[in-house]
Amino acid sequence: MTFLNRQGIEGLVVIGGNGSQTGANALSLKGFPVVGVASTIDNDLYGSETTLGVDTALNIALEAIDRLKVTASSHQRAILVEVMGRGCGYLALMTGIAGGAETIILPEVETNPEEVAKELREAYQRGKSHALVVVAEGAYYNARRLEQYFQEHRELGFELRITILGYVQRGGTPSACDRLLGTRFGSAATDCLARGEHGVLIGLLQGRIAVTPLSEVVSKKKPLDLTLWRMAHVLAR
Repeated sequence: MTFLNRQGIEGLVVIGGNGSQTGANALSLKGFPVVGVASTIDNDLYGSETTLGVDTALNIALEAIDRLKVTASSHQRAILVEVMGRGCGYLALMTGIAGGAETIILPEVETNPEEVAKELREAYQRGKSHALVVVAEGAYYNARRLEQYFQEHRELGFELRITILGYVQRGGTPSACDRLLGTRFGSAATDCLARGEHGVLIGLLQGRIAVTPLSEVVSKKKPLDLTLWRMAHVLAR
C-alpha cells in the first residue's frame, strides 16, 4: 500500500477471480481504496452470476467441439473433451448443454465411469454416428482417468478419442457479450471510486450491475445450478 501511495495512485481496480479478489480484499482491509471486477472463465466467483471472460471461453470450446464432431461423425467415434474451470463445473456444464453432449462430468457430481460407458454404448446402439462427453478438468474422473478406465474395463462401441483444450480457452477474440459486459463493469468500477465507495466487487446479478462487499466475495462460494445438469441428461436421451 505504501508503494501505491508513493506512486500517487489514489485507487485501484482489480480485474480477476478468486485469487485476485482475495488480494484486493487484503488491500481494502488496510484502508486502500479498491474495487474489484468479476473476471474469470471459471465463473466461480461469488457476487456475479456471469463473470467477464466466460462467454468467450464457452464459445471457443463450442467451436472446438463443432470441429471435432465432423471427424467423429465420419469415423464413428466418441470424443471426450476436457475443458477448464478448476474446481468449478460451470464451463463444462454450459459447453455440454450447448454442444449436445451425451454426458457431462463435473466436480460437483460424483461420477460412476460405468454409467458413462453405458450412456456411450446406448448412443451407439441407437445408431448415432458419434458421441460427445464433456469433462471438467477438476472432476476426479478427468479425461486421462476416464481414458485409462475405458482402456482397462469396457468396450464402448465407438472408438474413443481424447482432446484436452487447456489454455486455448483463455485466449482468442472476446465475444460481443464480454465486450459489452467489460464496458459496463469498467464504467461501474470507476463510478464507485469516484463516489468514494470501495471494498466491493462489481458483478452482474439478475441482469443488473450490482456491488458485493469483497469480504463476502472471498468468504462465500457460488453454487452451481445442478438442475441444468439433470436437464442435460434428460435431453441426451
